Amino acid sequence: MAESESALKSETWIMSQREWLISIGLVWCACLFLTATVTIADPDLWGHTLYGLRALDAHVLVERTDPFCYTEPGAVWINHEWFSEDSFGWLWHRFQNPGLWLWRNFWLLMILIPGWLALRKQQASLAGGVLLLVYTAFCLSQFVVFIRPQLVTFGCFAWTLLLLRSYLAAPQLKVIWYLPVLMLFWANSHGGFLAGVGIQGLVVGWMGWQALRGKYRQADFWRLAFVVSFAWGVTLINPYGVGLHQMLWDHLITKQIVREWIPLWEARQALMYYIPFLLISLAFLGSRKWEWIDLLLIVVVGYQAVSHIRHVALLAIAVMILLPVPLSDALRKLFPRLHQQWAGTHRAGLRMLLVGSITLCIYGLGVHTVVKLWQQNVPPWQIGVETRSQAPGMPVAAITVLKRNGLQGNILTDYGWGQYVIWQTFPESKIAFDGRYRTIYSARLEQELIAFQRLNADSQGPTPLLDDYPTEILLLPAAEAVQGYLKKRTDWKQVYADEQSTIWLKDSPRFETIIHRTREKLLEVPAVSTWCLFPADPPQRKTERSQAEMGTAGLQRKFN
Repeated sequence: MAESESALKSETWIMSQREWLISIGLVWCACLFLTATVTIADPDLWGHTLYGLRALDAHVLVERTDPFCYTEPGAVWINHEWFSEDSFGWLWHRFQNPGLWLWRNFWLLMILIPGWLALRKQQASLAGGVLLLVYTAFCLSQFVVFIRPQLVTFGCFAWTLLLLRSYLAAPQLKVIWYLPVLMLFWANSHGGFLAGVGIQGLVVGWMGWQALRGKYRQADFWRLAFVVSFAWGVTLINPYGVGLHQMLWDHLITKQIVREWIPLWEARQALMYYIPFLLISLAFLGSRKWEWIDLLLIVVVGYQAVSHIRHVALLAIAVMILLPVPLSDALRKLFPRLHQQWAGTHRAGLRMLLVGSITLCIYGLGVHTVVKLWQQNVPPWQIGVETRSQAPGMPVAAITVLKRNGLQGNILTDYGWGQYVIWQTFPESKIAFDGRYRTIYSARLEQELIAFQRLNADSQGPTPLLDDYPTEILLLPAAEAVQGYLKKRTDWKQVYADEQSTIWLKDSPRFETIIHRTREKLLEVPAVSTWCLFPADPPQRKTERSQAEMGTAGLQRKFN
């Protein structure tokens, strides 16, 4: 590794260190701005924040059983994100939306700082460094626009790669001892720590093989093996012990209905999702300045990215950390004349002009999005909630109708809306299923939900979620085909519809009055802004607003 870095330095390190630092620093700051300014509420943000508020109020780390659903009441709940959620609850209680916004931006720094250190340590060329930073920023912007515990995995994954790669390059470094501390925090913040376990095992195996060949000292290998074993051991220090690992493994090998968990080729994606594969091909086919361990790591992470869309973010991070040297060399070989023309001190002004133009373009894109949302009354330090689409939009209008008409009971809703519905209707109402999936719900119930979602106008007969459970209210996306099935059922009556959602009530005595009232005309669609601020509470009429208790104290009393 040291020889390849030295060779690269002699061939491509054609500018002063000061110019490199300024140039890459400007692009780095622009990429941070692009990813840090706009924030949209993730469908699960309501749940993450609420669970943290409840745990803090009850003076416990986690709730052991579920209080929110009617389909499997009291089910054991293995919350693999408890520390993140406790952090969300504390920050939102103290600082409201800006607190959550700052948490997200802290983890953006934890992603981009390792990238900066990798580029500098490996002395990436200007072109290579800019390409890696800009691509990573644009790819990650699809994932980090949401505040979610998964950001912990992104940051910890970046630091884990950097620590392992630094140790392989210089085994005398003591920074590897930070790995167990990192894994202890990671295991209690997000289930993605299994990615760290996997790459650590791969690096230990590779270093052991290289030690047998005499490339590393036996002592260096055994030190790494001990540290990694210790790091794996501390992941058992969590509220569930080995039960956490068992749940996560079951979660990992089960095909889910969430879009992020489906294979890359099964859904239509933006072009940037495929760019890392182009960069990987360029780095490994266009250069000889790479190590086999880099290829092995990229293959493993790349396989995960192809298998699950959400892991494309990890692949982008891996490319930024592992490939500065081969990618810089490949670009130099691919564009030798351009490389030569832009080299030397006499071209410093043109290089800075180019860097400045790229930086302004990135800032311009970020500012454009910020202004667009600010015009919808969502400033950069706030969290926006869209109210029209199915995802990630939330049914604010439909929830307003439920509250204004006193409609309470057991609600079956879309899994992506489940935690928003919990926030707005619990404890008066409970839900059938939500985005926590296998952390609480059984595989049987998940299959019953999938079967329900697949119903259409041609479907016949009963369905478990409507006929085997005490479901009373349906709050469903208007575009789902199941609407055709419901129209054929005489025991369910539609009372509300807008462009986003519908409300159906079970034809029972407790809803008789409102069903009768809506036989001729559905309930009125309330006026709701296209964008509002988290937590997107329903708009209140003047008479309601004068009686409502405003503020966090009232919210906390509701959930106590």
